[in-house]
Amino acid sequence: MSNSSILIMLHCEQNTGYAIGPLEETFKQAALLAGYSNENILWSYKSLNEPQERVFKLEYQSYEDAQKLESLHKEYSIETVLAFDLPYPSIIGTTARKIGISNVISYWGASMSSINSGLKLAYKRFEWIFRRKHAPNLFIFESNSMLKTATHGRGVPKKHTAVIPLGVDTSIYYPKKDSTYAHTLFNIPSNRRIIFYSGHMEERKGVRVLINAMLELERSNNLINFHLLICGNKGTESEPYLSLLQNSNAIDHVTFAGYRNDIAELMRSSFLGAIASTGWDSFTMSSVEMMASGLPVIVSELQGLKETIVPGECGEYIQPGNHTQLSQLITEYANNPQKHQSHSLASRARAINLFSKKNQIMKISNAITKKSNHKINKLEVL
Repeated sequence: MSNSSILIMLHCEQNTGYAIGPLEETFKQAALLAGYSNENILWSYKSLNEPQERVFKLEYQSYEDAQKLESLHKEYSIETVLAFDLPYPSIIGTTARKIGISNVISYWGASMSSINSGLKLAYKRFEWIFRRKHAPNLFIFESNSMLKTATHGRGVPKKHTAVIPLGVDTSIYYPKKDSTYAHTLFNIPSNRRIIFYSGHMEERKGVRVLINAMLELERSNNLINFHLLICGNKGTESEPYLSLLQNSNAIDHVTFAGYRNDIAELMRSSFLGAIASTGWDSFTMSSVEMMASGLPVIVSELQGLKETIVPGECGEYIQPGNHTQLSQLITEYANNPQKHQSHSLASRARAINLFSKKNQIMKISNAITKKSNHKINKLEVL
């Protein structure tokens, strides 16, 4: 065990939950695997609502908190900072490098910049030369598309980057033949094949495309054997989409299930997974969960989202916004049981081989223990 400490930083409030909760556990397990004891793992958040030992309030752009970081470094001998979405440059990142913290890692769950080219990209690369002492040692991204927003957006050299995809617990998300859990729970007729979506309801996530695909199935007389199950809505978020279904039989083939803690069970009852985003989509945990559950996955051909599947092997692409193409693929999977079975098996295998939680933890642990940049870049890149 190391006598030094690691500081895991998050730019949100403590106990945010949702996707942050699993990420916190991943960071913790990676730190433990890297040789840090529980007593040597420190945490910081933008704000605290449950003060605890070795948990601190630190903001990325606060001079006062940068001074606090210096004090913490002296008290706990911090040798590694692993920070979620740590911007470059930042006051806290600059201070960490200045006071001698030897390993500063910025883990990005979003894009860093728009893509630049020509003179602007040349300027960004030139800017890096003068700012590199203020930058993290390593930027970790969840997809190649996200990485490109650093190398071709901010001019970050590729040797300072790594791609480590999200990981899913394949012992929780797994296939189960002939499960009717969702059918029973939501009173969905057993003969209907469930098309599953879980995620946010904002327009760019493509819920409207899913609804329009159901309407297209109705127009083509193919609706009877399908049901769309949508999870993640809260409050009145479903209302704009339900209004599209008024005066249509498709309204009886769509269920908005809200936020759930039984997503794995619902996926086991489903036939296909679909993520029909229309705007930027980096790399979604739900697509990995769907694959681990043995679902063929239909996704929009967008940025990191398209990196989750291999089209024609474990799912298919649609052009963003193309609900007709989506409805045709849904029908094709229903009419071709052999293709559905083949893609189902391939989805599960891909999740185990590339997107397991174990692999994600191991690769982040390697970054923490400061494997050479060459080895970091040899990590599985999709």
